Amino acid sequence: MVAADRISNLHEEIIHHIMSFLSFSEAIRISVLSKRLNSVWRTFPLPVIEFDQELFEEKRKRPLDEMLDSVSERNIQKMSRFSGYTEDFLRRRGPDSFLRKFKLRTHCVLDVDRCVDYALENRVQELDIRSDKEENFSSLGRIVSINPEVFAAKSIRVLKLSGLELGIQNLILTDSLIEELSINHCDSLETVGIFSDKLLFFELRCGPRLLDIEIDSPNLQSLTFDGGDEPTEEFREINLGVLESLKSLSLRNAEIVIDLWIKENLSKLISLENLSIEGWQYSSNVQISHPRLKNFEFLNCTEEVDLELVTPNLVSLWYSGILPSSIRLTSTSTQCEARISLTSISSTIECFVALKWFLSRFRDCKLVNLEFKEQVVFPEELKERWFAPMVNLKHLRVEFEKCSCSWSHVEVVAMLLQLSVCPNTLSIVQRSNSQDPAEMIIKFNYSKKVAGPEDKAPSAK
Repeated sequence: MVAADRISNLHEEIIHHIMSFLSFSEAIRISVLSKRLNSVWRTFPLPVIEFDQELFEEKRKRPLDEMLDSVSERNIQKMSRFSGYTEDFLRRRGPDSFLRKFKLRTHCVLDVDRCVDYALENRVQELDIRSDKEENFSSLGRIVSINPEVFAAKSIRVLKLSGLELGIQNLILTDSLIEELSINHCDSLETVGIFSDKLLFFELRCGPRLLDIEIDSPNLQSLTFDGGDEPTEEFREINLGVLESLKSLSLRNAEIVIDLWIKENLSKLISLENLSIEGWQYSSNVQISHPRLKNFEFLNCTEEVDLELVTPNLVSLWYSGILPSSIRLTSTSTQCEARISLTSISSTIECFVALKWFLSRFRDCKLVNLEFKEQVVFPEELKERWFAPMVNLKHLRVEFEKCSCSWSHVEVVAMLLQLSVCPNTLSIVQRSNSQDPAEMIIKFNYSKKVAGPEDKAPSAK
């Protein structure tokens, strides 16, 4: 006796309800069990459609792939399978009135525009297209292109593009309704101009060809720029308008003269609370003066720099790199927590004198977290005339790699007490690649001296 197919005979709404409990891939598989389920599947509302070539290949590994003679042949098979899968899926689907997000992650899909057109036809709100730069597909001439008209789509509120050929050198965004825009490693761009009132979040990671950037979006709240690791042939021009709503700004390898750029632009960012600068060059004196700044990062310093902070509301400071020649904290809050990551400390007296002066700038901070990449050894001749540079500090934390420090806990505590003489807590963290960090916390209790019979009582005047 053949078992009856009871599910296919149910009402469409009930089958939709059953499919709602299944994952995206499970709902696809159930649609091939009968013509009725396939028909119902075409109208099943999907708020999210996601294609991931890496996951697709992981689930569909075939012995035939290993029998092919060359990597190129195997990749052609993979490309053909994934492209066929996405095309068949979109062909079988009807209009998706509930579609909210469309995501595609691929190495070499032949027709990305087909996917984008489907998303736009169904008025998608979030579009995320990512082309991974996988070396194995370089023999196929891996360039995944996308129609630049996507920037003018009326339905899109979130647009994320990565590793694509945009087909344009100059991107100008004016009347767009996009609220969140992310462009990563779309290396054809040479100039970018953002003049949209709707844009709230903008992330731009680029190659050395992009040299001219202008942003004047009054409602922008977050701006991230990453110039990549390949140097440019000339300085970049990054011009900002009066961004009254900007709260977070991150610049990495911007290839700008940072001190001049700060003088020209920082005063325009009246609401700025978070500032991160990494990999700067061509500057020896940097002054950050801002009344509302709360979090500041100055990372990967490889050149000597004089840094001055006039930031009365600063609560978090992170500095990493070599020992700077000078740092001044003016009007900084006593609630500030500082993280200091020093790449190398030599055992010379001159270096430790500079270290003592540097650490003394943080004596009024609430907490200092020191990270040493190498073992620190105090010169013996300096110990007799060394005084704790962070005399008012109450909480000190030190981190180091386990393999780089052969000290015992007693020796580490002795070293820390030469930095802060009367702390409330000392924390020692040893990191290891193979294990979770091990942390030891020491709490100190201080009692007042009780006057003995031989001590004179204080006199009242």
